[in-house]
Amino acid sequence: MKKFSLFLSFFCFAMLILAQSKISPYTQYVINNTKQAEFSKTGSAKFNLKKIGDTQYIKSYIYLRSGVDPYSLESYDVKVNTCIDSLITAQIPVDKIEDISRLDDVKYVQISTPIYQKMNKARTETLVTDVQSGKDLSTPFLGKDVVVGIVDCGFEYGHINFYNTAGTELRVKRVWDQNKKGDAPSGFSYGTEYKTTEAILAAKYDATNETHATHVTGIAAGADHTKPYYGIAGEADIVIVSYDLNDGTTDQVSLSDAMKYIYNYAESVGKPCVINMSLGSHAGPHDGTSTFDQVADNLQGPGRLFVGSAGNEGCDPIHISKTFSASDNTLKTFVKFLDTNNRYAAIDVWGEPNHTFKITIDRYNTTQNRSEYSETVNISGSGSKTITLKNGISGIVEINYEVYANNNKPNAYIISEVSSIRPGYAIGITITATSGTVHAWADDYYSQFTNNGLSQWEAGDSNYTVGEIGGTGKKIITAGAYATRTGSYASKEGMITEFSSLGPTADNRIKPDITAPGNMIISSYSSAQSSDSGISDNTVVNGKKYYYGYMSGTSMSAPFITGVLATWLQANPKLSPDDVRAVLKKTARKDEYTGTIPENGSNTWGFGKIDAWNGIKECVTMAAGIDNEGTNIPDVTVYMPGDGNCHLLFGKKDTSVTIAIYNTNGQLVKSQKLNEAAIGQEEILDISNLMKGIYVIQVKGNSIYKTQKIIK
Repeated sequence: MKKFSLFLSFFCFAMLILAQSKISPYTQYVINNTKQAEFSKTGSAKFNLKKIGDTQYIKSYIYLRSGVDPYSLESYDVKVNTCIDSLITAQIPVDKIEDISRLDDVKYVQISTPIYQKMNKARTETLVTDVQSGKDLSTPFLGKDVVVGIVDCGFEYGHINFYNTAGTELRVKRVWDQNKKGDAPSGFSYGTEYKTTEAILAAKYDATNETHATHVTGIAAGADHTKPYYGIAGEADIVIVSYDLNDGTTDQVSLSDAMKYIYNYAESVGKPCVINMSLGSHAGPHDGTSTFDQVADNLQGPGRLFVGSAGNEGCDPIHISKTFSASDNTLKTFVKFLDTNNRYAAIDVWGEPNHTFKITIDRYNTTQNRSEYSETVNISGSGSKTITLKNGISGIVEINYEVYANNNKPNAYIISEVSSIRPGYAIGITITATSGTVHAWADDYYSQFTNNGLSQWEAGDSNYTVGEIGGTGKKIITAGAYATRTGSYASKEGMITEFSSLGPTADNRIKPDITAPGNMIISSYSSAQSSDSGISDNTVVNGKKYYYGYMSGTSMSAPFITGVLATWLQANPKLSPDDVRAVLKKTARKDEYTGTIPENGSNTWGFGKIDAWNGIKECVTMAAGIDNEGTNIPDVTVYMPGDGNCHLLFGKKDTSVTIAIYNTNGQLVKSQKLNEAAIGQEEILDISNLMKGIYVIQVKGNSIYKTQKIIK
């Protein structure tokens, strides 16, 4: 029996599980499908199952009662991975899901729902070039001694952009390919880990039909200076997790394990870390109480940051909501199938605590504006209902529902699987209640909401479209996207892109937190995609050709923020998520496109546009009181912000400090003495009376000595 040790000393999800609800609605949907005769033919691909030996496994979160040894589940062939107090991630035999959920020691089982994938000019616009060059700073900041973790798919592990600037050393330190069978990382039961440069280069790619991850990694941490497309944190170490890819989907459990793996590595080498996930989903409560959000929030802290993309649904009709009353008690919409060859839809409906609602499914004749068949389900407690549709629509609608214990909200998960629809027919969804507010999200991968041009029916909107994974967690830094190039999604440089998802969260927190360039960004491309139409350039190094190309999305703005935060962690290795928000609030740029932003941010721009340069100076200031021995915080930073003054920011305490300014002839033109300088102290020298030209500033104390040229 393995010994169970807590990863965190305290981790409370307030899991007051109702006796009648020990499985999530999606888990019930999986169980129902396993009982169908044709499941063996379609189930593996549909639910991302993995065969180990002769057994089909699926990933899941499992909540246990306090004090229970998770490895006791091994008698049910459960493979335990991440343990965080009474919550574990695991691989469960598909045919034993119900047996495991019935165990007294098991409080709740939640099978993962699917997740989907969602530089030169941009660096200048965001003042990243000033950070990288060390402009008016004592040193350049490129993420030295910081770990950048990338969780994605489509890696070319050995792209020249992932080497150091000289092209002599690969900065990818670890790779965990969750999809490839082999030697799994310590503490995990699946995938293959590559630990050496030789093994990483020999593996070459995680997938040959995708380049998303190579592009994302290049933005965050690319360092190939043979072209102008290098990224932000070009001196950072890189740790890669290729998620469990199956037809373009993965799940939250894989991502939770990935976070734990990356943070574990960073801790083992004693370095701060920032993780990027340019992924998303709209299955979940959108209020920060999902299991993934709570795992992510609890894994983060000082020196452990996480950046996610807001999503690309800023103009997509995937959301509907209504606050009900006795006199206004009906919300009606239709399902719009985006793929006419695969009429599948996943719709997640969430109510309010202590309120119930009903869902009616209609086979609706839109030509005659009338329902020809309907069934109603009362969403109260937990249960499941399958509705079979015929005569105009051939298929099923399955509704699984519960009261979700993390937030006490009633939740209904609606799956539509339709083989054919005659012209003039549609699936109608009517929600009725006399009180409370209901929000519903379509998956946007297969479906949206529409009114089909009929009055009293609602089309979807794009409010509340920040997605699960990157947009709703309370500690996650969420990135929206604006344009530094014009193109399909922006008519002017500087404006928000049309696709950038909008807040707030369902519990009315402001999201996104910040915006960064995300339109037509050029970054590294996987060589496996050398014929892709997005490729715009290439470089040849040591006889091998490497590619660069365009991509757009908050998938691009998120790694931009990730790279910036890596440079900030270099300046302040103990930076926390709350610290980051404070810096963003104080330093984010506003302009004619952002307009005036409220004190706590806007649901389009967050706090505004990222300002890497002023942000990094603020990070040094925030290091006050932190022992900076062994860190990259400069003893003193000298900068000229253009206000007619010379600013000095102390990163080290000292006494008997003399500040002197000399002209090029060596003549003293300005001096100032300090009895004591504290960490984070800023001194401002008025140099307005000096003539324009080059000067040398000298800062000298008992332990500090620095000289630097300044230009007035």
